[in-house]
Order: sequence, then structure tokens, then C-alpha cells
Amino acid sequence: MCKMIINADDFGYCRAVNYGIMDAHLQGVLTSTTLLTNTPGFRHAASLAKECPSLGVGLHLNIALGQPFTSGSTLTGENGAFIKPGNLPSSHKYLPEDIQIELEAQYQKFVEVMGKKPTHLDSHLFTTDSNSVMADAARELAEKYRLPLRNHDISGFPHVDFIQFRTYQEEPGLSYIYNHIKDISSKPYVELMSHPAYVDSYLLQSSSYNMQRLAELDFLVSSKTKDMLQKYSVELINYSQL
Repeated sequence: MCKMIINADDFGYCRAVNYGIMDAHLQGVLTSTTLLTNTPGFRHAASLAKECPSLGVGLHLNIALGQPFTSGSTLTGENGAFIKPGNLPSSHKYLPEDIQIELEAQYQKFVEVMGKKPTHLDSHLFTTDSNSVMADAARELAEKYRLPLRNHDISGFPHVDFIQFRTYQEEPGLSYIYNHIKDISSKPYVELMSHPAYVDSYLLQSSSYNMQRLAELDFLVSSKTKDMLQKYSVELINYSQL
């Protein structure tokens, strides 16, 4: 039997994202999410999560969006904000200590507000996969606090296959799952990444991936999806159940 984690990135991005994630869990098949700690909807997301203990909440480590908690000189551009990976100069080098200190600060902010440690770690815009300095710092944090880290094997936790549209070279979204569920459900542990949301003016103005999130929300609450997972005997879990 496949044990499947369906995770929503970007919890805390804004209120529209937060409400979409909550509905995807309460009305659909979403089991898990990862929380940004330095974004406008952070405290709103935390308050919603505290009222819903069945939703697993991890930490969305972030060196790509908004303002950092710390003052590492290699973390930000001239405006004092994180630099989006696609905008980084080819010559840019992160100092490992800058990232280590920032990730620790984000972890401590999560624990302070949520009152518990996260279920797991992943990263905004895949920085733990695309940047070796970030990957090393995230792994160090995961091992320090004994937490799973998306797409990285951490001692004491089973291997979880990370599945997304790029796994099958398809378009962004979740419809690829319908086409590949037989393969996906053949794996013992799987994480599916998603980005469900409603849409408000802030999301429209700040993210190029906006209206597509509505389609992901529809997928996660649809009876077709629920029936498919039942047909393939998929057991839905979150990272705290590994």
C-alpha cells in the first residue's frame, strides 16, 4: 500500500492562499502544508492551523521571498529583500553562515508562534535542490532537530519519493496525477507537491502562479480525485506519521 503525503507549499503567503489550503484539507485530500514565516499571511495561517490539528504543518524554508530575519550580507539585494533565484547574478555566492543563521531564525519563529516543532522541512522555489549551500544548511537543520527534509534522505526516516509535474515532464498543475497514478501508487512513500489557493489582489500582484492555484484546489477537493486514490488503495498521511 502506498502511503501518500499531499503537501501544499506557501502556507502563510496571504489570506487567500491560507483559506485555499485549509479548504483543500477540510474538504479534500490535502494532508500537509509548509509554512512561510516572513510573509504577510504568516500569523493568520498559524491561527488557522492551531484550530485544525489534523493538518500536518512543516516549515517552508525561504531565502527567495520577502525580508530576512537576520542581517547576513549575502542574503539580500540592494533593497534589503531576498533575491529570487532566477534573478541571482551568476557570480553570487552565499556565505554558509548567513544561510545557517537565517534558517535557524525561521525555525525559531515557527516554534515560537506555533508552539511546537514543524512536521518537516522543505524550501520555497526549490532552493534546497538547486543551491548546494542552502542544501547543506537545510540538511544540518533537519539533522539537528530530527526532521524529514523534502527530497533528501535524513537518518531515521524512510525514503519518500518526491513527485511533481517535472517528474513526468508535464505542465505545472496536478492533472498529471490522473495520468500516472499507477506508477505513483507503486511507491511505498510519496509526497505530492501542490499549491492550492483562492485568489485575491495580493496574490495576483505578487505571484505569476495565481489562477492556476484555483485549478489545483478544485483537483484536491474533487470526488474524481478521492475515488482515484481509493481505487488504488492509497493511504493518506502527513510527515508526522512516518
